[in-house]
Amino acid sequence: MLLSPVVAAEPRNHGALHLLGVIARERGDSQRAIDLLRAAVRLNRGVAAYHGNLGNAYLMSEQFAAAVPCYRQVLVLEPGSHLARFGLGTAFLGQQNFAAAAAELEKVLQSDPNHVDAHANLGTALSELGRHDAAAPHFESALRLRPDNAILHFKYGLSLKSKGDLEAACRHLARAAVLDPTLADAPYQVGVVLRALGRLEEAACALQNAIDCRPTMVAALYERGQVLNLLQDFEAAAGCFERGLALDPRGPLLYQGLARTRHLQGRFSEARDLVAKALTRDGDAADCHTMIGLIHQSEGHFDEAAAAYRRAIAARPTHGQAQLCLALISKTDLPAERIRELERVRAMDSLDLEQRTSIEYAVAQEYDKLGDHDAAFARYKAANDLRKAQYPFDDRGSEDLADRLIATFGRHTFADKARFGSLSQRPVFIVGMIRSGTTLVEQIVASHPRVHGHGELDHIRQIVSALPGRLKVPEPYPECIAALDGATAVALAREQLARLERDAPDVERSADKLPHNFERLGMIALLFPKARIIHCMRDPIDTCLSAYFHDFGSDNRFTSDMKMLGRFYCRYQRLMTHWKAVIPNPVLDVPYESLVADQEGWSRKLIEFLDLPWDDRCLAFYANERPVYTYSLWQVRQPIYASSIQRWRRYAKHLGPLIDGLGLARPDLAQPPL
Repeated sequence: MLLSPVVAAEPRNHGALHLLGVIARERGDSQRAIDLLRAAVRLNRGVAAYHGNLGNAYLMSEQFAAAVPCYRQVLVLEPGSHLARFGLGTAFLGQQNFAAAAAELEKVLQSDPNHVDAHANLGTALSELGRHDAAAPHFESALRLRPDNAILHFKYGLSLKSKGDLEAACRHLARAAVLDPTLADAPYQVGVVLRALGRLEEAACALQNAIDCRPTMVAALYERGQVLNLLQDFEAAAGCFERGLALDPRGPLLYQGLARTRHLQGRFSEARDLVAKALTRDGDAADCHTMIGLIHQSEGHFDEAAAAYRRAIAARPTHGQAQLCLALISKTDLPAERIRELERVRAMDSLDLEQRTSIEYAVAQEYDKLGDHDAAFARYKAANDLRKAQYPFDDRGSEDLADRLIATFGRHTFADKARFGSLSQRPVFIVGMIRSGTTLVEQIVASHPRVHGHGELDHIRQIVSALPGRLKVPEPYPECIAALDGATAVALAREQLARLERDAPDVERSADKLPHNFERLGMIALLFPKARIIHCMRDPIDTCLSAYFHDFGSDNRFTSDMKMLGRFYCRYQRLMTHWKAVIPNPVLDVPYESLVADQEGWSRKLIEFLDLPWDDRCLAFYANERPVYTYSLWQVRQPIYASSIQRWRRYAKHLGPLIDGLGLARPDLAQPPL
């Protein structure tokens, strides 16, 4: 190098040292650059460029604290240097001093409004400060100047994700993934956002892309395992967690994820062992004890579950899931004491949104046990208002879907495709509104030795979701049904039967009790025209109020607003009326109130409808030890009781919006509450 002899001959030649330092930095040798530039500064502290380039070398090696005084010295020597202000702002950003970073970067943009990196870094700083609306124009300005910059799209996507604008976040994160296929964090974040949006199949694909890009990305393996659990592909989920554990044998979250998989598979002993391993590897005690409680709960061991939830609460009183689960299963004789405990937690300013929502539901449950229905309703409403803000429901889109289903699945559809699908009578679909008795009915029929209760299977929803791609047509579901051919219908039916037979090879009937399959009965009828449909019915006000009183998280978003809930119920009734008029399948309506009043009579009707001989075990459904995972898991372990019938009367004065949504006349409230 030409300058090296100069420095060798003149070791105090600060100009040559400075140039050598700049060259070293440009070549990526940050430590040599720092050594040379520090030497230049020691020899001459009066040259701004020496300090600035030393700051740049520190930035390059992520020594942000060391960079700050370098840029400050530049500003002493050259107060108008926007390059130094940009460097100072970037150094503050690296130190996570976001307010100071924003202040410096705003000054840069005052003198240079088209400074792309200043816009990008200011957007990041403002986003970290929670000022997402202020950050957005800076990201957008940067993208106007560099529309194909993957990192800009990625950072803007993260900001939009933090803001809660998940659709826009997904677009920018996906664009980043396309622009830079080596940026594994982009498809990973796409997967995280798609999961939050409920687009599970797409989330699984995006996360697989991240893993393909970076096979050692443990976070993506964990997240994909979580998504596959939701898609009920348990063996594939287990594979993700096991691959993650091979890379990080001490990862407690991976043990917990695999424990969740084994729990959902009914392999409870394995699940407990995995949670124990998570605890020995610094797993979160509250989370681990809560999971142990959930496992006991699914087995019907409620005393053990309650003890586990109490251990979780002792470890962290703000653990909302543990508090709510305990409230749902505990029959404490001291609800007032429990309420005081929950109210203390509810008053804490440190609660995040999930904690606060779960605590609101939990304290509402306890007020209900105490018989203070006004206080209970106030807390239920507070919880639902939080959920409504967090997970808005597309009421118009839901109405539109119902219209499209009715228009698509007319009598002509079933006439034109009459010989499609499989004539198997194995599948049984238990449908209805949530909280209408579907779990109880499933428990009764699954107590018969020739019936397997599969729980709430996601299979039909997955078939519907994938159908346009399977048919290679641009039309969405349900309009794509016009392109469904007999061969595809047979193949889909066989695939579904294979899944049922894999899980329960030795039975004659397989019951799927996903209530929302009431929206998919048209597809079900095309695949399985001989499948039996058990339609669970219940008083509309009791049904809706029970749904309003349960925390479904991001699912069943229509439940968080009373009027909207009433409208959705009417939509459900309209669809069921249509299906019963057009589908070829046998349908049995089971009124919940009648089932409670005459358990044996209706149990016999159910078994007769399934064309099976009577078995007395169906009367002792509560003794069935099969795992149960739904909200009704406590109730179905008890003999039938009538206390939930006309429960709404206790809350009657609060139900105006629900009654209006249902389109009912205001009921006679002269009858006293139960």
